[in-house]
Amino acid sequence: MFTLKNKNLQAGIVLALVWLGVFIASYAQNQLAGMSVQFMEHYGFTSEQYASIYSASQFIGIFFAFAAGILSDKIGTRNIVLIAAGMVLVATVARIFAFSFEAQYLSNMFCGFTGMFLAVNRAKILGGWFPPATIALAVGIATTTTPVANTLGVGLTSLMPSIEFAFTVTAVVSAVFFVGWFLFGKERSDEIAATEDASKDEEGGKVLKNLVEIVKTPWIWVLCGGAFFLMAGQVPLMAFTNASLVNARGLDPVAAGGFATAITIGMGVGSVVTPLIVKVLKAYRPIVAVYAVITALGIYFGWQMPLGVVMYVVYFVTGWCLGSLIAMIFTWPVLIYGRGKAATAGGLVQTFVLAGASLALTNITIPLAGGGSNFGMLFAIAAAYLVIGGILMLIVPDQAKTPAAESKAAKES
Repeated sequence: MFTLKNKNLQAGIVLALVWLGVFIASYAQNQLAGMSVQFMEHYGFTSEQYASIYSASQFIGIFFAFAAGILSDKIGTRNIVLIAAGMVLVATVARIFAFSFEAQYLSNMFCGFTGMFLAVNRAKILGGWFPPATIALAVGIATTTTPVANTLGVGLTSLMPSIEFAFTVTAVVSAVFFVGWFLFGKERSDEIAATEDASKDEEGGKVLKNLVEIVKTPWIWVLCGGAFFLMAGQVPLMAFTNASLVNARGLDPVAAGGFATAITIGMGVGSVVTPLIVKVLKAYRPIVAVYAVITALGIYFGWQMPLGVVMYVVYFVTGWCLGSLIAMIFTWPVLIYGRGKAATAGGLVQTFVLAGASLALTNITIPLAGGGSNFGMLFAIAAAYLVIGGILMLIVPDQAKTPAAESKAAKES
């Protein structure tokens, strides 16, 4: 591992690596959304099988995300992420040669490993390089990886010559991340490392204590519920927008992918701009309320909008609001619990994120929506999820008005 003398440059590289590690999981997943119809026809999969494969990368995190957070708070993140990067590299290569449902499911499931470990540790790692005042912005930038990956996955994949070619592109990206993390991956600056190591003996056995303290607070469970319903609403939007425009509106896959990318572009812009809006307003709650309503309406009505500029604008605004809400969910654990407990709290939240992304889709949304063929019902259910998630987020204390949380985060950083 190389440590650069320029701390700001090292921080920038770490932010870029965190971004790229999550990018792989989201990109691999949303390649399937970008070629959903071709993918099902090529392998002979049903809508239910496609939905299972699409959400497979989140499913494994349900069992490991919480444990990953606890381990990260105890032993650090570098080696864990490196192992995950190696597994993802193997999985992305194996996916090229997987022809059965079982093989596709397993390879796509393991494609999500870097995304899972870095989603759990994103706020913790960035909190080791950026001061508390800029953590929200840094995390906001890091969360643009998902909308960018979605945009490229949905938009570019439909232009690629074959499914195997698209999967090969992902394998190359995963190899770049593996090498990059091996050479430059570092979870904290030397200054913070010295401070934390000096108090390490005093904090021996603190992981269990942290866990108990976190699960005893009501806010962690409200956050987990909000995360569950946000993702339960987001995944149907991303997974079936392309299919709804092709099958119900008669668009070709390229045109449908163009409209779907408006969502992901909006998510990226919103993730970066909204923290700046919060800084001006000094309040999260009004933004949560407005954004949740707009997102729910956009999910329900978006696919029914007139084709052209109107549909593109509706999807862009929907993505803006949705991406901002998701960025808040990922930022709040470190603001509420501080860096020392961020991975444990984030791991628990991430477990519910992944449960909402996978279990809700395959066990609730798809069955109620006629196996995925009733798009009106499917998007109505997704919109209802967003409303519930927004209500839960409004219950959490407004972190922009909680200087004690920021002070606590600063002390533990």
